[in-house]
Amino acid sequence: MLSVPCPHCGSPVRVRGKRWECPWCGDFGDVSSLSPAGKAALQNALHISLKLTVQPPEEPRSFSRRELVQMVARWDFSENPLACRDLLLLDFPEVCDHWSPEELEEMDTMDLLVETGEFAPETALKMVKLLLDIAEDHLQEEEAARQFLGWDMEDVLQNDRVLPLVVEQLEWDDRFGRQLFQSAYVGRVQEVILQTCGEMGKGELQQKLLDLLEQNPFPHDPISLE
Repeated sequence: MLSVPCPHCGSPVRVRGKRWECPWCGDFGDVSSLSPAGKAALQNALHISLKLTVQPPEEPRSFSRRELVQMVARWDFSENPLACRDLLLLDFPEVCDHWSPEELEEMDTMDLLVETGEFAPETALKMVKLLLDIAEDHLQEEEAARQFLGWDMEDVLQNDRVLPLVVEQLEWDDRFGRQLFQSAYVGRVQEVILQTCGEMGKGELQQKLLDLLEQNPFPHDPISLE
């Protein structure tokens, strides 16, 4: 507690800014008029020491595979906005060796799929299928369908190395066909796949996919094939 004596009566004074006042005898004045002992007491009182408590940053929470799958299946990313990416990294750990932990941390789902498609197109297609199968019910919702097919998967599904594998998968995987051609989002991806079917001599498959697209109940721009 601050105790600076009044130079007149010795009682404790009140200090306000650069002025002091004695409530007992009524004397007052500038701080410079205090006795040397009073000035020393005031100086010590004003020498405030701040104690800083530095807490280490909290480690980001890790989620189990079950939790990640549930997030994608519910289309609820409130706890982890990168649940899709984290699920892919968990299920396909072999791709992690291609990047440092810092690089992986900077990636989103689209980045991971695109980069994987360059060196492991088969794995990239498996990644796509995993996410589509888990979130399949939400492909009838515009937000989810656009996020997957109009953003996360758009580039990888058009990759020159992945695209032929997509066509081959569609020849026997009817579920995959419905996911791509009867979702709430139709855009560049479906057009490129249909054109590639024609280039690969897969006319029957092309017509099958066109029929699925015709039965698509969601409004979309017409696709023109060369």
